[in-house]
Amino acid sequence: MSRLTPKAWLILVLVLLGGGFVLWLQLSLMTSLAALGFGARGFQTSMTSAVDQIKAGGFAEAQSDVQAADGAAGAITFSSNGPHMALLAGVPGIGTAIENWQHLGQATDGITTSTTELVDLYGDLSGKNGGTKIFSDGAIDIAQLEALPPRVDMVDSGMKTVVAQLEAINTSGPTAGLLGKLKTKALDTAKPVQQAVSALVGIAPLLPDALGANGVKRYLVAIDNQAEMRAAGGAPLSLALVEFDNGRITIPIKGTTSTQLFPPVNRPVTWWGPGGNPFFATNPRTAPFVVTNTHPSLLTSGREMAGAWAGGDYPKVDGVITLDLTAIGAMLDATGPIQSEAYGEVTGAKLGQILLIDAYAKFGQEDADARQAANQQLIDDLLPKLLSGDQLVPAAQAVASTAPGRHFQVWAANAKLEQLAIDAGAAGEVNDPETGDWSAMFTQNGNQSKVDVFQQRSVVVNVQLEENGSARVTQQMNVTNATPADRPALGTFGKIGYETTWLKEAYIMYVPDKALNYGVNYPAGFAVRPFTNHKQFGRGFADDGYGQKIVRVVGWTPPGGQASVSVSYQLPAGTFSTTDSTQPLQYVLRADPQSIWLNSTITVRVTPPAGFTPVAAPGMQVTEGTAQVSAVQDAPVNVSIGFKRSGS
Repeated sequence: MSRLTPKAWLILVLVLLGGGFVLWLQLSLMTSLAALGFGARGFQTSMTSAVDQIKAGGFAEAQSDVQAADGAAGAITFSSNGPHMALLAGVPGIGTAIENWQHLGQATDGITTSTTELVDLYGDLSGKNGGTKIFSDGAIDIAQLEALPPRVDMVDSGMKTVVAQLEAINTSGPTAGLLGKLKTKALDTAKPVQQAVSALVGIAPLLPDALGANGVKRYLVAIDNQAEMRAAGGAPLSLALVEFDNGRITIPIKGTTSTQLFPPVNRPVTWWGPGGNPFFATNPRTAPFVVTNTHPSLLTSGREMAGAWAGGDYPKVDGVITLDLTAIGAMLDATGPIQSEAYGEVTGAKLGQILLIDAYAKFGQEDADARQAANQQLIDDLLPKLLSGDQLVPAAQAVASTAPGRHFQVWAANAKLEQLAIDAGAAGEVNDPETGDWSAMFTQNGNQSKVDVFQQRSVVVNVQLEENGSARVTQQMNVTNATPADRPALGTFGKIGYETTWLKEAYIMYVPDKALNYGVNYPAGFAVRPFTNHKQFGRGFADDGYGQKIVRVVGWTPPGGQASVSVSYQLPAGTFSTTDSTQPLQYVLRADPQSIWLNSTITVRVTPPAGFTPVAAPGMQVTEGTAQVSAVQDAPVNVSIGFKRSGS
């Protein structure tokens, strides 16, 4: 048997070492990839859950999720380090990928650090870290509130740094697909944390002053009754003045608007309001408080409400908050039922039925005082749930969740607070989006009836597109007075008053700013009610105070009857043209909601010009070339329908 020469032994050893090195490198890289995949999955799941728990008020659960996310982030960091990674970093074309892999690990660590700070902040404010909670026994700890901005800024700054790191990661090279996917996941994970913090960044510096740190602040809270609608919300039939004095909360004035606060029955008051509001012909106004929110935009109606309140010889307010029974019902769903002597157990699901329907059936006109007292007591019973502070977070979140449907709205005299409300979509703003089409339709009760709770509404938008991007549009609002047949008929109560089953409505409709050749159509017996002493656009349309075209049609509808009113107009060439060759025409529309009890539905039908067909999309129906989509208007509805050339 021949022996290996020294040279052969050397070659054999080198081969074995080389093979072992390659095997070690492969195993190490596989371990890193496995750790990266495991860490990425766990990180995204835990971080998403942590943010959800913060929003839901689950402090212990959020802490646990953040700890799990921290472990997952550690796995990602581990996966990007080690001698094998240092070696691979020197290989041309791979070094950049390794470097960005390490940046990904640093970014996930940063997200975890910022979220941990956010959880700790929530724990301190809620008292769940062992300290005093910021809100308890009807008082806010101003010292904690004043310490809030720098802590929020720190978390915000950390998250901005993390997002910048993630966006700077270069996903080119051999691992482009994997790194690109993980980068996207990390950015998606960072977004809800950023959103949670950004909501605090703007408001935190303003809160101490807004809550009475520098002197008493007063806010008027109006409970809107959706059985009798105004354009900006339900009729404000119950009011409360909330005062903040160095954090201490009191409610010195509250009661039923018509008899307790403005007796004998909705006595008129005098005040000065925004000069451009077409719903009031002159200044000063002389009218009852209950008609102050007639302008569709709360930016105007809030000012009117504040002015009329002061006109009633009540203290001047720094803001107005409107809530309706949809918002209060959401709060009860989140915090649990209350007991009422008059109505028994009241849950969120039963609240509207009780106050908007049953109360009027149980207490007739002669028992109005008893009904108002029972309803006021029910509202009073809600206050301890809020002022205890124990359920503040879920209650506030539940109420805020109804803002897109305008069931919760805020107007503030402070311009910065007002802008925050606008940015948050809680200001009840009504404005043309300036691109595409716009639908804004409202009804306003005119005979004191309480049958708007039964109002069934649908809006149908018919559009004829042209190849040059212009369109002819008709928006039709259909309103059914679906008062139950077992209610007393007309002969018992007449047409006016809250026991009548008839409905007198003002139908208030906008057309887009760019609209041409606009007009309004309505049934026989209906009429345009003009806006006097205000700028006119013609054909019954007037300036709403913001340069927008608004028209008002008034008419009666019997129980079981339906009324249909519409506006038609032309939108100019280029409105719906695009630079996308795959769909050179794209119809877009934003439809604004009104806070009626039964949500309206909207159906949009768009017929393209000859030679074009709709681009298929989820929920779309196509009939003989016309595209149709429908939605419930419980928030602003955005519609986008693309059209391509036939055969392309």
